[in-house]
Amino acid sequence: MLTKVSANREGMGISLKHTHEIMVAITNKNATKATEYLKNVQSQKNFVPYKRYPSKGHKAGVPAGYPVKASKYVIEILNELRFNAKAIGGDADKVTVSGFDLGRGAYPRMKGGGTYKQGKRTNLRIFGMVEAEKPKEKEEKPIKAVEEEKPIEPATKEEKIVDTKKDILTSGEEKLIEAAAESTEIEGK
Repeated sequence: MLTKVSANREGMGISLKHTHEIMVAITNKNATKATEYLKNVQSQKNFVPYKRYPSKGHKAGVPAGYPVKASKYVIEILNELRFNAKAIGGDADKVTVSGFDLGRGAYPRMKGGGTYKQGKRTNLRIFGMVEAEKPKEKEEKPIKAVEEEKPIEPATKEEKIVDTKKDILTSGEEKLIEAAAESTEIEGK
């Protein structure tokens, strides 16, 4: 059964545009292969093509670049995605990145409430698909009927009154009443 898994992180101090280009490059890839690809981007063996934001590229002739810091954070989230897939009973090596949800986070605040305009915050949620085992259905055991116990009725009316007093009084109260009765007997003599 194909199951959807997700992992997210909020308030990362990375560029939204770099993160978008990375996610477009790794969408519909296996999470393990995507992690290897991003490690090569960090060591500048592979580059990330910039399609939506070509002005961000610094590679001569091709709008592309090496977003090292954003790659580091995306690798961490991909590892979380794999762990989440394993937690629901799927194979962590067969997770496919199916989509992402990307947004700008809140600006960091300075003392006094002003915003720090150069601070970047990015929120990212990565969705993946994994083949997970169906959870086993629990077998229901039949519930046995409890036989009703017949109440035992006291023989006399006096015993009935004593029984109800014992039900009402706790053991601590009974001791106090006995102690009070003894003290009145001593005072009376």
